[in-house]
Amino acid sequence: MFTLTIFLSALLLFMVQPMAGKMLLPSLGGTPGVWNTCMMFFQAVLLLGYLWAHGVSRLRALPQLLLHGVLLVVALVALPLSMDRMALSSPLLNAYPNLWLLAALGLGAGLPFLALSTTSPLIQSWFARLNHRRSSDPYFLYAASNGGSLLALLGYPLLVEPVFGVSAQASLWSGSFVVLVLLLVVCGVVTLKGAPGYRAAPVSETVPAADVAPAAAGAMRTPEVNAGQKGLWTLYAFVPSSLMLGVTTYISTDVAAFPLLWVIPLALYTGSFIVVFSAWRLNLSGIGRVMSLVGTALLVAWIMGATHPAWLLLPLHILFFGLAALMVHGRLAAARPATRHLTSFYLYMSIGGLLGGVFNSLVAPMVFDRIWEYPLMIIMACALRPRSFADRADPERRWKQAAPGVATALMVVSMVTLERLDVVMSQATAVIFFGIPAVVAYSQVERPRRLGLGLMGVLVATSFFGGTLGQVVFKERSFFGTVQMVETPELYQMMHGGTVHGQVIKDEAGCSPLAYYHPEGPTGAIVELYQRSALSPRIAVLGLGLGAHACYARPTDAMTFYELDPTVVEVAQRFGPVTRSQARELRFVVGDARIQLEQDVVEPYGMMIVDAFSSDAIPIHLLTVEAFGLYREKMQPGGILAVHISNRYFDLEPVLRGLAEAHGLELRLWDDLELSDAQLAGGRQSSTWAVMTNDAAKIEVLEALEASWRPSTGPALVWTDDHANVLSAWRR
Repeated sequence: MFTLTIFLSALLLFMVQPMAGKMLLPSLGGTPGVWNTCMMFFQAVLLLGYLWAHGVSRLRALPQLLLHGVLLVVALVALPLSMDRMALSSPLLNAYPNLWLLAALGLGAGLPFLALSTTSPLIQSWFARLNHRRSSDPYFLYAASNGGSLLALLGYPLLVEPVFGVSAQASLWSGSFVVLVLLLVVCGVVTLKGAPGYRAAPVSETVPAADVAPAAAGAMRTPEVNAGQKGLWTLYAFVPSSLMLGVTTYISTDVAAFPLLWVIPLALYTGSFIVVFSAWRLNLSGIGRVMSLVGTALLVAWIMGATHPAWLLLPLHILFFGLAALMVHGRLAAARPATRHLTSFYLYMSIGGLLGGVFNSLVAPMVFDRIWEYPLMIIMACALRPRSFADRADPERRWKQAAPGVATALMVVSMVTLERLDVVMSQATAVIFFGIPAVVAYSQVERPRRLGLGLMGVLVATSFFGGTLGQVVFKERSFFGTVQMVETPELYQMMHGGTVHGQVIKDEAGCSPLAYYHPEGPTGAIVELYQRSALSPRIAVLGLGLGAHACYARPTDAMTFYELDPTVVEVAQRFGPVTRSQARELRFVVGDARIQLEQDVVEPYGMMIVDAFSSDAIPIHLLTVEAFGLYREKMQPGGILAVHISNRYFDLEPVLRGLAEAHGLELRLWDDLELSDAQLAGGRQSSTWAVMTNDAAKIEVLEALEASWRPSTGPALVWTDDHANVLSAWRR
């Protein structure tokens, strides 16, 4: 009964976050910043739940159960889960999106999540009071808890989301929560009968060696806990928490915007708890040695800005995180106390998890101009590797001790000199320059703290490294990611994470759209169709980039850009071609495109361009039946709707076909994929575009302009705000 209860509680607990993210998608999109802030919120509420459990566990049985019952009743009243759409008009959304997100989560899911957060430590505390053969070490229940968490993480995207809409998910979750409350009542009654007069201290003060988790095999945990031990619990929880968020942000923005990529690190994070609190024996020192080797290599790759080949780097990042979570959480399990301090243990563990979320979500974006928190946690994990007996027996050599420091000092001096001379280092030189000191640092792997110091020296030298692509003339990090402008001899390139999101020719007198927007590609044909039509001179563009669309504007045109990230607007206005556009009016509206478009009171648009994709991530809320209904409301009859659907992982043609059928629109597509060397040299890049309109005559003109436009064939997918399964568009 206790195992089932804690399993169901964890299952519901870990379903809340993806459900809340689905509900909040129309407000902030699916950027890593949104994910990290959601994680921080749930970690904070988890801490409150553990604090509640720690407090009520000190009461006698009946008052404890009654007080906890009140919390459960209040949580039941707060059902079902709902993100209040009325709050979308709040100015806080655009000014401080992270604070708005925290408020929305608190109002929509705070109380039920708080009630769930108390379950794991309380159930284990109750079980420890029973006359059961395993009551002396109830930590095995934590493995069951994380089993439920893992099932939720994998089950939601694969089973729940494809079948149920958001409203049905909320109803199903609410019904399951009621079942959980009934199970908790049963567990409470069993506990009350089994130990009617207990206070805080259970029978067991120490854990028998035979019951100690494998990571701590042979250890004996005494009942007394000092500040140093509490600090270690916090540290061992902080590093994997921060590392999980860091690796998720990095690989989803710089390596590959793979669908549901966030599930993998979180599943490994959760799975590591299952392993370390189960009966498996682990060689933490050996795991740490392999982890340190992979981490050293990834640190150099991060310094180099290496994002390819993704098929190699992505598994390496995931492998490193899995090993790091297993090793550090193994040390956490080894340090767990006697059951008398069980709730205190989970309290400090949750504090560490929350600090990791705060560091990555609030501190890092304000302090760092790049995802520095990820390599910092790589180094921290390497420094926390436990030393084996063989390591301790290894004689120290002075040259080995001095080598990392000497190599780092030489590297820093050289980097400062090169930076003063404005020298752009080649990739091969940079690999040697940073790789050799990193290898020297790894030679100290048997001394983890020295390894950490050596790698930290390599990382410090990186602050003087401008990269191998060119001089970085602008770099800023916001809630939505890192944006930088790189200057090459011919171009300025705008990079969002590791992806090029726009190019502009340096010192150009005119305005030449390049890349996906080349005049000889689909964009040129779309604009020519628009300019041949007697449509309103008002144009809406959802997504800014560098503002290449502004190059097509005529002196009579008025163009409005809707852009989520204010940093992108700043970059476009400083470096982009918008400064040389002929448009009579250029307007920039900051905020989620759909929300701002809905609130914007303007004359109907003659053409609307949906180009708000970030790398290969999909803004689902911009591709639903309701969203396209809004677009049609904001456009004049016969207007042109263009959608940029280039994507490595998703085939969005069936989605657009479903949208066209739902709204009675004609649909044509151009797969501009096979380009010659001459076309590539001229600044044109492969892309796929779609055009939609309810005017059949315009489609005839479009096909006459360019024979590459084709009608859509095959099955249709219909995405709505309530039900949109991203995996249904997976490119097979």
